Amino acid sequence: MKFVVDVEPKRFDAFAIACPLNHYSKTSPFIAFKKEEYQSGNLLGVEDEEGNLIATALMLHRRIPLLGMQFSYVQYGFNLAIENRDLIAYFAKQLKEYAKAKGSIFLRMDFNIPRLEHDKNGKVVENGFNHEYITEILKENGYTHLGYNYGYSGNWMSRFTYRLDLNRPFSEIKKGIKRYQTYHNKNEMRGVAVHPATQEDLAVLIQSQKELSAKLGFKPNDVSYFKKLWDCYEGNVYYYIVDTNYHQAKLNLQKEIDNLEMHLQTLKDENKKEITQKNIQALEKEIHEIENHGLDIDERKVLGAKFIIKLGENVWNVNMYTLKTLLNFRGAFALHDYAIQDMIEKGAKTYDFEGISGSMDPSDEYWGQTDFKKSFGGDYLEFLGEFDAIFDEKKYAQWKKARSLYSRVRRKLRFLKYKK
Repeated sequence: MKFVVDVEPKRFDAFAIACPLNHYSKTSPFIAFKKEEYQSGNLLGVEDEEGNLIATALMLHRRIPLLGMQFSYVQYGFNLAIENRDLIAYFAKQLKEYAKAKGSIFLRMDFNIPRLEHDKNGKVVENGFNHEYITEILKENGYTHLGYNYGYSGNWMSRFTYRLDLNRPFSEIKKGIKRYQTYHNKNEMRGVAVHPATQEDLAVLIQSQKELSAKLGFKPNDVSYFKKLWDCYEGNVYYYIVDTNYHQAKLNLQKEIDNLEMHLQTLKDENKKEITQKNIQALEKEIHEIENHGLDIDERKVLGAKFIIKLGENVWNVNMYTLKTLLNFRGAFALHDYAIQDMIEKGAKTYDFEGISGSMDPSDEYWGQTDFKKSFGGDYLEFLGEFDAIFDEKKYAQWKKARSLYSRVRRKLRFLKYKK
């Protein structure tokens, strides 16, 4: 085997995109996208005896002038055949030595390799797959494992996700989506519709994000962030907007009320009458909400937007934000529903929801997000976690202390600035 520095981008990406472990952050455009935060990056790989590329890793380098130090980072680890233990050991060692030679005080890798097999409820499957041997190989080669902690406890990347298998008919996928037909029909009656959009429409995503930022107190990304990401992954970005016409929705609801009242006259069964009357009352209440919220206007109103990246057969939900609206106008569901079907038509085989907390406890503050993503029937994935190869223990300890203080102060200031 031979360690290769600065692999030609086209060759690098061809291998990375074909690898089951790929992520858009593990392809060459990511260096340009992260240029401001990380000052440089390298496309690294391993060739076999015949000169074939058999592994890739994108390494970024960040200088911290204030501390007089630099560290290196391989987001989501390397791309290779995970059953090849010798290759894992060789590449891990070479990456460590390369980062050290670049002057870094440590190298971090946070792998998107699944750790243990879980069922859809997050429980470990007995006798399922187990990739913890990779953790042991890395530890044997000088890496420190940072632990199997809670998904949102300071990790640079989410350690848990739901990933939906698209390599089957959509009719089968629908069966696994909780209350699919109910939500689909609700949206259809209310005219909730999704449309492909362009860069000129990114303001919709920004506005939705700002509303959530005001609620939770985080710094929202601006238009330039998404434009840069779009430009870097030009040809692989798909962007959608969901909207509705509340006035038309009100008319549709009134029409449904009229139909139910006519049907009510034909019913003899008292239980069925009671159910129908409750349905009528619910629809009337919804009409009043449209009117009372000042939404009864005959024009399309945006509900939210979704930004995704597709490379090869894999899709990642990079960002999705929806505006707060009435309960039965399910913009988030509509965006996923449309995107899944669109991606199937475009040849996608996987659809990654890009992150959950990992906790299946309904009292967890992110349970709503987890439960929503779970409802689409994807596979629950737990990744191996973060690993640091430390070259200077003293400076590493200084960096950790400075970063911890900086992160706390930054979170507090952002909360104070953006929370409304």
